[in-house]
Amino acid sequence: MLQDPILVGLENDHHFLACVLRAAEGDGELEVTSAKATPCCAAGDNYMSSMTRVRVSGHNRAGRSFERSVLMKRQPANVIRRQAFRCDPAFRNETHSYETIVPIMSEFAGWAMPFPDCHHASSQLIVLQDLQPLGFKMADRKKGLDMEHSELAMKALARFHGTSLAMKHVDRVKFEGIRSLTTELAFAPDSEPVFGASVENALRMALTALEDESSAGESWSTSWELGEALHNLRTLKGSVFRRLQALTRPTEPLSVLCHGDLWLNNMLFRYNGDAVEEVKFVDLQVMRYSSLATDLLYFLSTSVEPSVLRFHQEDLVSIYHEALVETVSKLAPDAPKITIEQINDQIEELALFGLLMGFLLLPAITVEGSAIAASLENIQEDSDVTSKLEQHDKNFLTDRYQERVRGLVLHFVNMGYI
Repeated sequence: MLQDPILVGLENDHHFLACVLRAAEGDGELEVTSAKATPCCAAGDNYMSSMTRVRVSGHNRAGRSFERSVLMKRQPANVIRRQAFRCDPAFRNETHSYETIVPIMSEFAGWAMPFPDCHHASSQLIVLQDLQPLGFKMADRKKGLDMEHSELAMKALARFHGTSLAMKHVDRVKFEGIRSLTTELAFAPDSEPVFGASVENALRMALTALEDESSAGESWSTSWELGEALHNLRTLKGSVFRRLQALTRPTEPLSVLCHGDLWLNNMLFRYNGDAVEEVKFVDLQVMRYSSLATDLLYFLSTSVEPSVLRFHQEDLVSIYHEALVETVSKLAPDAPKITIEQINDQIEELALFGLLMGFLLLPAITVEGSAIAASLENIQEDSDVTSKLEQHDKNFLTDRYQERVRGLVLHFVNMGYI
């Protein structure tokens, strides 16, 4: 295991932390007198980065004491993991997003985009505002989001997407400038050796779960529905990565700057009593220019309660559409109006993307405690990555996973997507 000597110990480097916070606080005389670092995520929660929470104390220009908490996100220490999961371009993407894309979009809109403040960003280290002291927390990934949380997320996503659409209409040159800063991460050719194997494993795992249900004589679906769905999914074997590449290519006029990894673990919610009031999205490593439907499908297939998906998908899309139209109308009154029919057509056309992303993430969503990153810590060579991912998939073929896969496929069948 190798570590970059430049980055080790920055959590306790008072001078570095003071420099970061001076810029964030607008106080050039701010001094840091103590810093306490603790792990931010449970072992196995992240395999493309490591996260540390740093609580900082000191005094400001006026001599008053202050306390702040920041999150330090750095590349994994394991060099093979960095290479296998393309952590260098991932951190470049996120650096461009926080330093340039998000500030320009916020300035154009006149309001903050739904992301935490970034205090420092480089190719190996990102320092972010810690949202926990402000009352933000994650929801239960195994349960999924109820309608109230889902509605809030849809509105925030619509305002983010709507800003893209409006900016593209009002100032195309500036928009193209920030769009050009995004680099396809997940479906770039260099990602195929690892990510291609991962999505193929995800499909095989889902087919195993569906075939087990079928052979057990479960009455969850009529035989022709299940048979047709299984046949259509089996035909994807060996071509999943290429299909996903095609599905994420921009399609106008509904392409926007997408979050790219919009699932429950990348959202934090703030509450007032029992009522949820605000949502922030985190992790911008996979930001891409693609159809807005890809973010919608990714979210719906991975993050909402099964009953919300089954009974309220149309309601959520309608809520999203209303907020999108309101945003575009405010920022670009002359822009063409986006209809809900356009959005639904795009969702149907790209539905396979959502289903496959559901297959990919459901093992991590349904397992009691994620262990994939812990196992990947010991990778010593490239060939270890695929074998460990395959073992990971086998370990997570649980009853809970089978139930969620079954429900997701049946929903897509009922919607006429497969």
